[in-house]
Amino acid sequence: MRIFLIFFILCIFALDVNGTFCLDNITSKAILRRNYKNVIQLYNGAMQITARTNMFIVPIIDNSPIRDLIYFPYNGVVGHVAVPLHGTIIIEFLQSYLINKIRFWMYDYDSRITHMQVFAIGDDRMTETLIYEGSAPPGVMAVKFSQLSVSKLRFYNKDGNTLYEHMSLLKIQAYYAF
Repeated sequence: MRIFLIFFILCIFALDVNGTFCLDNITSKAILRRNYKNVIQLYNGAMQITARTNMFIVPIIDNSPIRDLIYFPYNGVVGHVAVPLHGTIIIEFLQSYLINKIRFWMYDYDSRITHMQVFAIGDDRMTETLIYEGSAPPGVMAVKFSQLSVSKLRFYNKDGNTLYEHMSLLKIQAYYAF
C-alpha cells in the first residue's frame, strides 16, 4: 500500500498543467548543462588533478578551490591554493559538460592583481580554447564565453601578480548560464 501511495504521489508531481509528464521535457542538453548548476564541486565528481604539484597554503583545513563550502568557518583563516610562476591548476570534470560561464575567486586579502590565462579543454581532453587572458583583480571574477563542451579547465599563472610570483585561487565555479 505504501509503495502504491508513493508512486501515486510521484505521478501527481510528474504531471504538469497540460497533463503531460514533466520528465518528457528533459533534454539531453539540460543533462549536458547539468541542469544549469555548478559542475565544479567535489560531490559532482570534479577533481583537481594538479593537487600534487599545487601548494595548499593553510594546513589542516580544506584549501581546495572545488570545495563545496563557499564561506570559511575557520576563524578568519582563508584556505586557498597557489601555484608558482608558469604553474597550472587543472580541474577535471567527471564527464564533459556544456558550459558558457566560469567564476573564480582570486585571493582578496590584499591588493594583488594576477596576470593569468584560463583554458577550456574539450571532449578529446587535448584541445585547448583560451577563454580568459588578462589581469584578474582581487575578488570574484566572472567570465562569459560562447558555449563549449568542456572536460577540464586549466588556470595558468602567466606572469605572477603585482606582489610576487604566485597565483592564488580560493574558489572556482563553472556552469551554463542564460
